[in-house]
Amino acid sequence: MGRRCGVVAAVWIGIGVAAYVCPAATVQKRYYARPPKHDRHGVIAPWYEGQNGQLDFRIRVAAETLKRYPWVLPPQSVAPAPHYVFSGHWKIAGDGTITPLATNDWDTGDLGQRAAYVLSGLVDYYRYSGDAAAIAHLTLQADALLDHCLTPGDHPWPRFLISVPTKGKCYGRCDPRGMIQLDIVAEVGLAMLRAYQVTGNRRWLEACCHWGDLLAQKRNRRPGEVPWGRYANPEAAPWKDGTQTGGVVFLLYFFDELIRLGHTGPNNEIVQARQAGLEYLRQHLLPRWTVCDTWGRNYWDWANPVQAENVTEFAARYFMDHKEEFPHWKTDARNILGLFFNRTGVCPTSAGDMYSGAWAFPESSGCCSRSLWYGPMELAAAWAQYAAEAQNPWARELARRMQLLATYDGHETGVSEDNIDGGFVVNHAWFKIAHPMALKHLLATVAWLPEWFAPCRENHIVRSTAVVNSVQYGPGRIEFSTFDAPAGTTTALRLAFTPESIVAQPGNALPLRHDLGQNGYTIRPLPGGDCLVTIRHEGLRCLVVAGPGDPQQFAGPEKAVCEGPWPQPGLANQGGASISWTFRGNQVRLVGDVAADGGLAEVYLDGTRQLVGIDTWNPTPRERQILYYRNGLAEGQHSLKIVVLGRGNPLAQGTRVRLHGVQFSDARGVVDFGEGGGPTDRQRMVFGYPGREDLKDSAGNLWRPATEWVIRTGTLTDSVEKAWWTSPVIRPILGTSDPDLYRYGVHGREFWLNATVGPGMYHVRLKFAATRGLDTCNNCVTVAINGQPVVERMDVAATAGGPDRAADLVFSDIEPRNGAIEIRFRGGDHQRGISGEAFVQAVEIGPGPGGTSAKPITVLARNLLRNAGFEQWEDPSAAARSGSVPSSWRVELPAGSHVKIGRESQAAPLPHVPEGREALRISGQGRARVVQEVAVRPQSVYRGSAWVRVGLDAPSANAGRPPAMDAALILEELDQAGRVVATHPPAAMNQPGPWQFLARQITTTGQTARVRWALHATLPEGEPHAWITLDQAVLDGPPAPAAVAGRVVDSRQRRPLAYALVTGAGRSARTSEDGTFCFDQLEDLAAVELRAERQGVYPQVRPLVLSAGDNRVELALVPLPTNNLLAN
Repeated sequence: MGRRCGVVAAVWIGIGVAAYVCPAATVQKRYYARPPKHDRHGVIAPWYEGQNGQLDFRIRVAAETLKRYPWVLPPQSVAPAPHYVFSGHWKIAGDGTITPLATNDWDTGDLGQRAAYVLSGLVDYYRYSGDAAAIAHLTLQADALLDHCLTPGDHPWPRFLISVPTKGKCYGRCDPRGMIQLDIVAEVGLAMLRAYQVTGNRRWLEACCHWGDLLAQKRNRRPGEVPWGRYANPEAAPWKDGTQTGGVVFLLYFFDELIRLGHTGPNNEIVQARQAGLEYLRQHLLPRWTVCDTWGRNYWDWANPVQAENVTEFAARYFMDHKEEFPHWKTDARNILGLFFNRTGVCPTSAGDMYSGAWAFPESSGCCSRSLWYGPMELAAAWAQYAAEAQNPWARELARRMQLLATYDGHETGVSEDNIDGGFVVNHAWFKIAHPMALKHLLATVAWLPEWFAPCRENHIVRSTAVVNSVQYGPGRIEFSTFDAPAGTTTALRLAFTPESIVAQPGNALPLRHDLGQNGYTIRPLPGGDCLVTIRHEGLRCLVVAGPGDPQQFAGPEKAVCEGPWPQPGLANQGGASISWTFRGNQVRLVGDVAADGGLAEVYLDGTRQLVGIDTWNPTPRERQILYYRNGLAEGQHSLKIVVLGRGNPLAQGTRVRLHGVQFSDARGVVDFGEGGGPTDRQRMVFGYPGREDLKDSAGNLWRPATEWVIRTGTLTDSVEKAWWTSPVIRPILGTSDPDLYRYGVHGREFWLNATVGPGMYHVRLKFAATRGLDTCNNCVTVAINGQPVVERMDVAATAGGPDRAADLVFSDIEPRNGAIEIRFRGGDHQRGISGEAFVQAVEIGPGPGGTSAKPITVLARNLLRNAGFEQWEDPSAAARSGSVPSSWRVELPAGSHVKIGRESQAAPLPHVPEGREALRISGQGRARVVQEVAVRPQSVYRGSAWVRVGLDAPSANAGRPPAMDAALILEELDQAGRVVATHPPAAMNQPGPWQFLARQITTTGQTARVRWALHATLPEGEPHAWITLDQAVLDGPPAPAAVAGRVVDSRQRRPLAYALVTGAGRSARTSEDGTFCFDQLEDLAAVELRAERQGVYPQVRPLVLSAGDNRVELALVPLPTNNLLAN
């Protein structure tokens, strides 16, 4: 940290000032599957124009792709089922044709996670849509797991789920030698328990209870240790580290659901296991929330010692769902979710960042290239919940934008392009990510942001704290039941009509209320006639929501055109029978019954055969279910035709198709996708701060940890480890009433903050302090806001008036760009040879003007002095002796002076120096001059400066009168012959006190060739404890051209070698009689390679990095060992 550049007072960078231009607010010509659309604020807007909305469109496509997936039959598989039940590999053509792909044993390892997504997504989809196909498919998935994916009874973990079956054959029984990953077992178990609550299949419940008992029984009971490893069989994993970290939240969710359903295990073992997991999460993981693997170690196919999106999502949701046990849930959930932005921006290939105002990022710091799709899709759901639970507009806008951008991926055909530049990285091969994962997370986002993302002019149950196990959507009437209704049960709906009554069967009418402190319901009107209804119904499972004004219309079989055999209205089982309805509207739903004897039919909309048909098979009968729906249609007249196929799926006991009719609507709504959203109040953030609770300043304002920023530290690197200063500076921070805001910070060659804001005009306040011994000239800071440079090469220490002092820069009248304010920091100036890093401690963004600002002191060019921080000494062992000097410096002591030159560290065991680790101390009595000369350019501006401190180690011998101590910086100009042509007034201090910044700016004369930088020190007689310390000497300005002057000699006798050929830097010359040569007018800082050769000696090559002015070198050539004149 020894070199430091000089500084010059500078005005703000304005129009016409040459400065580096940096990108801001990335906007691409294509996102995923299509070109972008932007709202009037430049923020990503929906590409989809149907009034049902973009998320609902993508939900339907995901569900239909699951419903139409090809089946596989024995003997190719152990049971008939859709291919995705056994294998997650697929290929989908542009026309939607699905081709299951053969896979190897290892790649079947995604089974557990795939099944969890299928089960949980379909449970929610049934509630949302009333489509009973969800129940049929979740049954197929759950039964296959229990029939073919459990360990044998004599296994150490008997009848336990083989969650990552990397052994055995695809489509066959899972081999217990595959990995049994416990957090994935719990994730599947949680989804299966929710599926049980839909169907009532006790076999699923009993299996999950058994898994829970084993997890509780086999936990590590030693206090203070991790309760579970990652695997039941760690020997099966190809990596050695089987540590369980944040994945424990999957186990906790699983235990919670078992306990809620009444299963606590023998002797309450599950309750005790939950408590052990809870203590591990609270006492060990949360305090380490910034550690890289705390929220990782979950992806099945690698060790995953980095933060992962699914653990991040589950952990954040767990805190929100258990507020009473996590009193700091608001900060904990926010911090962990936000940290993912920073962690996943490190990879230059993936380039996680903000795009058109929306965050897009990969699944981790190491995977997967430009697939910036499913990570935001998953975490947007958690951000949406946080927004609702914490009433936070910032989080709401994050979720809104992220999900709008993520849903640019889908085509009507089921093709999903997950590469943000278009095309595929993952989704062309891994089905579970393309659709089951999307189904789950999009439904969760709609659940928490129904005012923006649930379809307008339609009826949907968007959220319930209980599991909806039956629902019938009819015009003006929604009848549904939940599995149970414990204390605090609430269900939320978006409706196209205002309910007149909500009745809990039998006949218990619920009152309309202003709040839900007790059973009842609230209504929140939405534009266009819709409303949001929230019902509290603890103890009440079956409800009917009814009212007039629903625009949905109904047409039964009597209003249809039938062809072929229909024994009863709407009932057929023979192939070729068809029924058609004509309707006017923008949406349609087909209503019918499902049962074990249900059959198949094709669907034609406006004469076009649809990719998805209907399958009325279901393990148990259900009436008046949604069999098919299509919304987002163009206004006008449409036709829907159903053609019975006369066959069923391989499990069906018949071919019957029973239809009640169609629901349709031509109501037009007001589509509100949240344009113009975002926080407009002050946002305050402290960089590098690892605390779980926000910092509070002296005015009572809260400052959160800064996480919404990007630094490219490299693939699989940890941004916290590489760029955060998480250990607070202990020394006092001066010049501020809020020193804690300046004790942390971040640093890097280049990094940028993407602050999400709403429309308006803002100020930006940047907080800096030169702590940690930084060379703040080499580590000078350039700042650009929204792509416009506002300050160049600021020396923070000089701006603040010293190290460990606060300096705030304020910029007002900042208008967002693409819904964000990007603040980009860049360190050093590589074109000028300044190779340092930028840093910052805190940022405030708020509406209106921001108050007063420090005046930045910025670097002119670079420091031309060598060993400017006095870090290198010629003889370290003799550093305390009189006359010892730091490298590259000359110390001049007049006769009779009793001055000692030494290292500051030898005088003070824990030295406090402005920058670096060392400084030069002058002690004793008398005078001394510390000198260095540097080649410069004539008629150019230079600034000399230094940090100087004068002190006494004991009280002055002259009581009542301060000692005559003096430190003066003097700049002298020399001509080519070394004569002084100008001496400038000193910059001096003469009183003991803290570090002071001495500086003098000059303009060299036309004759000046060199500048002599000199510190004159005077220590008084009779004051043996007086001293002067010097650090970070600077001569800043344009470097003079470099020259290489040297001599070639014989290595043995050191005699000059005349006529040797010297080449380098594109030049060549013969040495003169005295062996000398010279190349001038070379580029400063150029790397050159000098080569000297002559007959009879070995050639020598010497690499050099040139400094301004003369660079002297001696090349000693070794004679050949014989008289042979041939080399080699």
